[in-house]
Amino acid sequence: MGNEKLSLRSKLFYGSGDIFGGGAFNIINFFYAIFLTDVVGLKMQYIAPILLIGRIWDAVTDPMMGFITDNTRTRFGRRRPYFLVGTFLIFIAFFTLWYPVTFPNQLGRFLYALFAYLAFTTVFTMVMTPYTALGAELTLDYNERTSLNSYRLAFSLASGLACAVIPMLIVNSFSDIRVGYIAMATVFGLLFSIPWIGVFMFTSERRYFSSEKVHFNFLNMFFEPFKIRTFRLLIAMYLFAYLSIDVVSTIFAYYTKYYIGNEGLLPIALGALFIAEIIFIPFYAFLAKRLSKNISYIVGAIVWCVAGMILFTFSPEVSTFQVVIMAAIIGAGVSAVAVMPHTIFGDVTDVAELKFGKREEGALSGLMTFIRKVASGLAVAGVTFSLGVAGFVNPINGIEQVQPDSFLFSLRFIIAFVPIILLILGIIAAIKYPLNSKKHAKLVEYLEAKRENKPIDKSLEKEISDLKRELI
Repeated sequence: MGNEKLSLRSKLFYGSGDIFGGGAFNIINFFYAIFLTDVVGLKMQYIAPILLIGRIWDAVTDPMMGFITDNTRTRFGRRRPYFLVGTFLIFIAFFTLWYPVTFPNQLGRFLYALFAYLAFTTVFTMVMTPYTALGAELTLDYNERTSLNSYRLAFSLASGLACAVIPMLIVNSFSDIRVGYIAMATVFGLLFSIPWIGVFMFTSERRYFSSEKVHFNFLNMFFEPFKIRTFRLLIAMYLFAYLSIDVVSTIFAYYTKYYIGNEGLLPIALGALFIAEIIFIPFYAFLAKRLSKNISYIVGAIVWCVAGMILFTFSPEVSTFQVVIMAAIIGAGVSAVAVMPHTIFGDVTDVAELKFGKREEGALSGLMTFIRKVASGLAVAGVTFSLGVAGFVNPINGIEQVQPDSFLFSLRFIIAFVPIILLILGIIAAIKYPLNSKKHAKLVEYLEAKRENKPIDKSLEKEISDLKRELI
């Protein structure tokens, strides 16, 4: 099974699930706050608690869902039942999120928005945690996992691009903005929910991976994986890459609006960034196959770092073309640092099986997401707090105010050098990451023999003994 190949159909239907994963929070990040203030009529001071509580709840439920899906036993498997249920719940939760309620007081609007956000994040976790875990089961082949996750990322990035550009086109096509948001929620609710029928029908699980249930122990679930060296290095690569993405996503609109002075540049630059990410996926998949996944990650991180240094030199008079080109180059770097941790994850679950003697993809997936969301919340809060301290001046009666030089410098520094610092740390982790295709092939050979109770060659036992010291 170590050299098994997936059909194109399986790759396409599995990848289509990340239309939801890659797009839903793009819409929320870009448009939800302004929907609450301008359509629902919620005061600004009520929005931060909604997003903060939602992010904490989202993070806490990830490892819990990992445990639940690892211990689910149905005739459809451990993961796939949640995709079928999610087909209905995703639409309901997304539509509820954008329904323009008309409660007469702020408390009613706040409680509705809080409930809707918590319900949506719960459904998101219920579907996406087993979805990520399933990717490690579909194939045990080192290179096929790269291919599978490349398809997944292509769907994710295409969805991210569509979700950055299309929602407000739908909303603004209606004379009543409230009807526009209902229409947008209906369109994207269907787009996010329907693919899960295909994911459910055209993917399969390995039943021998689910032979043993595990008891819930939060402390063990949280700390045990960190005993594995390759998992610690994966977490570092994953965390520093996605923190860089979160930081830039949070302040890129401020950069184009307040530093460049061209608010209309945002969708053009975002489009260039997303398109470049998609275009470069095959290149990094090829690089990972020919060299290794960590080398592919390192190349992408270096590309982004170079672009960040150039970005810092831009003056407010920089041309639109230059900004768009630099966004595209950053996208070319993001393509690698976004996809490679997901492809490495499947290999690390094999190392975890070597360590613990059982498959726990759900727990590992939930833990990774938990760490990322908590760190992301802290990072975004730190960035926005720093910009506030630097002197950001809010618009008065809808009229933009002149921003102080301290704010503009902080904006430039954060968008350029904070990702560089984070990515350098990611590169260090990638350099130390020890697992490549040859070592992984030996690992899979050993694990398959153990699962089937076959005799193991002494030379393989010796190689695995050496691998344990290196990987664990």
